Amino acid sequence: MKAGIQNRISRGAFRNHWLILLIAVQPVLDIVAFWTRSPSGTLAGVVRLAVMVALPLVLLFTLPEKKDRRDLALCLCAIGLVCALHLANVLRLGAESLVYEISYTAKTAHMPVLAVCFLYAIRDTQTRNQAYWGLSLAAAVTALALLLSIVTGTANVTYGNGLGVSGWVIDDLRTANSTILVVLAAFATFCAVKSDKKLVNILVPALTAVCLILNGTMTCYLSIFLIFLGFSVFLPLEKKIRGCRINKTAIAVLLAAAVLSAAAYPLTPKYKIRQQQTSFMDKTQTEFEQSLDDAALDLSTLTREQILSDPEIHQLYEDYYWKCLWILSPGMFEIYDIDEIMAKYDFTIDTTILLNTRILKRNFVSLMWDHSDTLTKLFGIDCSAAWLLGGVDLENDWPAIFYYYGYVGFAAYAAFILYFVFLILRRLRRNFRTAFTADNFVILMCFVLLIGIAQYSGAVLRRPNVSFYLALILGLIYFQTEGCPADRVNSWRGEWI
Repeated sequence: MKAGIQNRISRGAFRNHWLILLIAVQPVLDIVAFWTRSPSGTLAGVVRLAVMVALPLVLLFTLPEKKDRRDLALCLCAIGLVCALHLANVLRLGAESLVYEISYTAKTAHMPVLAVCFLYAIRDTQTRNQAYWGLSLAAAVTALALLLSIVTGTANVTYGNGLGVSGWVIDDLRTANSTILVVLAAFATFCAVKSDKKLVNILVPALTAVCLILNGTMTCYLSIFLIFLGFSVFLPLEKKIRGCRINKTAIAVLLAAAVLSAAAYPLTPKYKIRQQQTSFMDKTQTEFEQSLDDAALDLSTLTREQILSDPEIHQLYEDYYWKCLWILSPGMFEIYDIDEIMAKYDFTIDTTILLNTRILKRNFVSLMWDHSDTLTKLFGIDCSAAWLLGGVDLENDWPAIFYYYGYVGFAAYAAFILYFVFLILRRLRRNFRTAFTADNFVILMCFVLLIGIAQYSGAVLRRPNVSFYLALILGLIYFQTEGCPADRVNSWRGEWI
């Protein structure tokens, strides 16, 4: 009997804390990946795949309402159908690597699968609060790991020696890690501004700004201003709309941190990188313009037809494009004609475009798209071919979803995201005052940041360690907009740090 009671207590404890554990373990998995990395993959990847498979199965057997189980199954089938159509088309064409394609598709499906699961898992304030505590713990673990990696001299760099600190993060995830930092920084700031302790009001935003600047990515740097200035505007509005106590200390610290961060830009890793890149780009472009001058050619009067028809001009452009692009993607010149490549770039000589790896990857995949048939444009190209033949994988997420999964996949993904935009707007229309809470604001901020970063930087929709956070945010949006009455303020009233 005693054992039975202990088992019930253990099950109850797990039920009340499982989401906290799932969220808090995310940065731990990234640390494990760093220390156990190998050519065959990491333990963290296996664990995340197991969660992606296990969580839907558990919910399908444990959700109390038959309608919920049916709706969850239908949502999962819809996601599976889009993936299956893409894979079937790739099989029709002959996949360069079917294993790569299946793995990539699973990573892309990770976000919508977990998001749908969180819609059904976060159904009451107790589960919602688990998510908040989990994010708080994840932020604390991330900050502590970054500190320890710097102190022990084992931190990985973001771009190169002296150019950003990523901490215990594997090379493939260095820039993707910046997005996780942004989400956790937003939530840490949320906790800080709602704390009654002045030391927390001061130290947390200051440490948050330092961590974001040290990372070295422009994503992290710009997020300082979006997060800090966003809360600086929100808090006075919250007092005006809902009569909440205004934390003047927190606002002053946020504004001061934003100003100091702006002044410190010349000292940041990103500034140094920009200076190096600009110097090389200017030198390369100047040399080409000088070669045109030596040939008595006026760049401003050259037309596309002249470039293609005049052998001398064509050779100058061809050599220039080889110099700029070949080192970035030799496969492009093996697969496509030089005239086709130059036309894709609209015959530009601007090195900020020609030496931009993001643009090169997009143009390479765009050339694949141009050579595709109708079915491929409906269901997506073979992304394994882009990687194995061209050495490219699109960095920006939304173009990647479009090219890799076609009109059908892109429409499905966009409709999924727009559904949550609709929920937010409808909730605001129903009762703006009760929706105007700090936790709703930070959730909305994280949503906007993640969707924007998906386009600006990428690695949000196709990296499971990052897409986990977007899935969680969508689950919280659903609960905050659909799970509670519109006439009731539904904010977290737990103990603040």
